[in-house]
Amino acid sequence: MFRKAWRGEERFWKVWWLLGVPIHVAWWIVYLDLWTSGVAPETFLLMTVWFWPGMLGVFALCSVVYLLWCTIAWRCSGNVEHRVWTLVARVLIGVGLGSFVTECALILTTPFA
Repeated sequence: MFRKAWRGEERFWKVWWLLGVPIHVAWWIVYLDLWTSGVAPETFLLMTVWFWPGMLGVFALCSVVYLLWCTIAWRCSGNVEHRVWTLVARVLIGVGLGSFVTECALILTTPFA
């Protein structure tokens, strides 16, 4: 599945539902856990990236996984029955990437006070 997806040959629904949804659910579970603990996720991420050894590596690994998924989702987004889903998927991927870049910029450029 991964080779076909990397080449853009996999059906889009498989990439979106079988790969993308679990990645996003895991991310949101972490976010919700932080919010219910009373810690703003941005503050937690900033603290972990700058003060916990090795956390920058974990952050980088998670970023690579997300960017790989975005890449294969974009490549496979044309493999749909109705072309409107290609447009919808690419808009959602673009919005997600914009949010990701914004979060990365905030985390990596904001000094911890």
